[in-house]
Amino acid sequence: MRLPILRRRTIRSTVMLLVVACVLPAWLLVAVVTYASYQRERTEALLEVEVASRRLLRAVEDQLDADQAVLQALAVSGEIDRGDLAAFHRQASSVLSHTSGFTIVLSDAQGRQLLNLLRPPGTALPSHGNPDLSKQVLQTGKARVSDLFISGLTGYPMLSIEVPVMRDGTALYALSLGIDPVRLRERLYQQQLPRDWIVGIIDRAGKFIARIPDGERFAGRDAVPALVHAMRQAPEGWLEASTIEGIPVSGFYIRSGRYGWSVAIGIPQARLTAGLRISAGYYATGLLLLLLGSLALAVTLSRRIAEPVQALVAPALALGRGDPVVVRESSIEEPDEVGRALGRAQQLLLQRATERDRAEEKLALAAKALESAAEGVVITRCGHILTVNRAFSTITGYAPADVIGQPLSMLLIETEAAHREERRRIIMETGVWQGEVWGRRKNGERYPAWSSVSRAPSGQEEPIFVSVFSDISAAKQYESRLQHLAHYDALTQLPNRLLFRERLSDMLARAERHGNVLALLFIDLDRFKPINDTLGHQAGDELLQRVAERLAGCVRTSDTIARLGGDEFTVLLDDLHSPDEAGIIARNILDAVERPYILHGQAQFISASIGIACYPSDSVDAETLLRQADMAMYRAKQEGRNGYRFFAPEINLQASERLFMANSLRAALERDELKLVFQPSISLASGKVEGIEALIRWEHPEKGTILPARFISLAEESGLIEPIGEWVLREAAARTRAWKEAGLFSGRIAVNLSPRQFRRGDLAARLLTVLTETGLPPQDLEFEVTEGMVMEHPERAVLVLTELVAAGVNVSIDDFGTGYSSLAYLKRFPVHRLKIDRSFVSGLPDDRNDRSLTRAVVAIAKSLGLSVIAEGVETQAQADFLRRIGCDFAQGHHFSKPLGADALEAFLRANAGKSLCPERAGLASRAKNESEA
Repeated sequence: MRLPILRRRTIRSTVMLLVVACVLPAWLLVAVVTYASYQRERTEALLEVEVASRRLLRAVEDQLDADQAVLQALAVSGEIDRGDLAAFHRQASSVLSHTSGFTIVLSDAQGRQLLNLLRPPGTALPSHGNPDLSKQVLQTGKARVSDLFISGLTGYPMLSIEVPVMRDGTALYALSLGIDPVRLRERLYQQQLPRDWIVGIIDRAGKFIARIPDGERFAGRDAVPALVHAMRQAPEGWLEASTIEGIPVSGFYIRSGRYGWSVAIGIPQARLTAGLRISAGYYATGLLLLLLGSLALAVTLSRRIAEPVQALVAPALALGRGDPVVVRESSIEEPDEVGRALGRAQQLLLQRATERDRAEEKLALAAKALESAAEGVVITRCGHILTVNRAFSTITGYAPADVIGQPLSMLLIETEAAHREERRRIIMETGVWQGEVWGRRKNGERYPAWSSVSRAPSGQEEPIFVSVFSDISAAKQYESRLQHLAHYDALTQLPNRLLFRERLSDMLARAERHGNVLALLFIDLDRFKPINDTLGHQAGDELLQRVAERLAGCVRTSDTIARLGGDEFTVLLDDLHSPDEAGIIARNILDAVERPYILHGQAQFISASIGIACYPSDSVDAETLLRQADMAMYRAKQEGRNGYRFFAPEINLQASERLFMANSLRAALERDELKLVFQPSISLASGKVEGIEALIRWEHPEKGTILPARFISLAEESGLIEPIGEWVLREAAARTRAWKEAGLFSGRIAVNLSPRQFRRGDLAARLLTVLTETGLPPQDLEFEVTEGMVMEHPERAVLVLTELVAAGVNVSIDDFGTGYSSLAYLKRFPVHRLKIDRSFVSGLPDDRNDRSLTRAVVAIAKSLGLSVIAEGVETQAQADFLRRIGCDFAQGHHFSKPLGADALEAFLRANAGKSLCPERAGLASRAKNESEA
């Protein structure tokens, strides 16, 4: 049985199926790429919303933190304790400008307003506008931030930050800062978010505090229920809902863990899907055009392929037979007949086919090499593109169909056209040109490229040019990054020392050319090291970054701010009319730097010292100006910090003298130029010598007697203070032992410890070694330490002092009241005595403040079981007052000035058993007439 013969497909039908099969994957690929692009754009937009929400919440929290820090600093004001509301009104008014509020209110426990900056002191005031908040603050003793409420004075919605005024662990008053929601709406506008975003700050009750757009209309209104419900379910997250205006949005919200407020940002759904709609329209249009084009192509190809094949069948047979070739129309459909006809012609065409194969192989290799090249290749004639390779499309984004036949200029930016004729001239003369050009990608992006253009022989009148280029954007970016790292500080992004010196030289040249004044400000932060050591280097770095931001806000964009290293900054002020302008800017910088910083949730305060040197009045040399500004800065530190000082010639003289003394001090110990003087301390109860303080002097062969204030700091900086301190201890111990053995003295010898000695881990061991060698018992020695030394690292100070006391040594705190001691630490320090600074004693008994402070120091000491000694007693009236308030001991010129060893020995012999104070009977009648206020 014969099988039925299946009808084979024609060439036309096969070609049409192949065209459709080739086009169909392209349709699917375009659809996938379109949807993937939409998803990527949507994800990027939503991520931008989330980042903006978190940034906005941090900005709101930072503002509330700063405002709360100002209120807490104001809550400890002594004017509240004294009930002086007028003085407190002035004090609160002075700090209001450093906050985001419009008023400060002080209210009592019953919710009555005692003071409101919106009204003069003494004016009748309504009750607290938010009594529930005030009651919570007073009951819990913790700061709170309110939701929106109506002000009792203005009648408008407002917010408040409220902190308790604590005294002895009890909340007596509530101190609040009124905030206008308009200020928070201004914070929203400062974020410079896209105009079609809906942005809002929402309080704990779900009401809008601030909103854009139409912020005034929505302040106090409820947020949409879906958003309120979501915020109550989770502290942050995404949701899709409609706004109050009915606009569908996708939004992100996040709630503040500290204050309970939430920030929400929504992006309209229409914006997210706009790209997809546009792409879908393009896709549909392109799909229809592609379908119609495919059908037309299939018909055309089938006709053009089938007809020639059919027409070549008969000529091929004739060629195989060797007959003359006659091309006739044919309806033969079977391809095997064409194959047999071509097979017969194969032998006749073998030689020509071999040559053709070799030529095709060369062309294939050339094409493969062109497509495999990593560099882009463009072949042009008459300024128009003939062909490109695959790397060209990768670099530029253009497909070959986009550029073939187009002018080469479409690939270059406009400024490259000016060099086009010059490059062509060089190529025509030398055959090749190389250099850097700027191209333009399909998306409009500019990019740098390294190009090599050569002329290829074509045998035609118009030459062919082959351009080989590579994208050097990454190399340019790397070069730019290296330049940035070489010239800018990595932490603050400010110019570093290298770029600062370059700009200083340029500004000096410009100032000389135009006859302008130039000022160099050298800035060093005060008390930065304690913050860095206490809170850690990360907090220190954050503080330096914020200082850099504040410095930028104090100068013009044309000025230069640089960080030289550590906590040192410089500012170059160009084009000034007079040096006075530099002083004004320095004052602004000082005010900006000393505003509180919130680090680790706490308000931290620092200040700065600024030295100023001006061109041309001080110097015309860059290095000299920098050195002069540095010296002026040190002078500002010596004068109390938190100030600025212009350079003056005497500063240079003092610096030279300081260097001379530093070098001379190294040989002072070897040349035996140091000596001790001794000042006795007197018991105010018995009038007898109770102790002796050893003081050092430097007998310089040229400058005479030099007091410690002039050389101790030099010794501390150079490290010489340690051998000097050990010499003082050894000399004082030996002298004291001799006086005790002679029966002249039975008290203790007091020796000052330097900060460098105090920081040594083997202080107690070295002390015991010296005492053992000199034979002085530890109980006969007293160390004096300053407040600054023990408060630099309080926890470590407790350990060091405990170790000294365990060795048997007495410890006293010198200059008490002039530093920043904490009473919480003072009661932990194992000390025996407090020493009242001479600055308090000098105004006694007439100065009311000095009387109050001195009484307070004595009361603190007595409550802690410590004895008190006052220094700098110059008059009998001072001694009488000190004795009456309970001070135990005193020293000063009223009793004896500092004496050499021999003079002190004579003093002790002459006053053995005598009282150096008047009799109590003589003082009794005088005491009745003196005021104790």
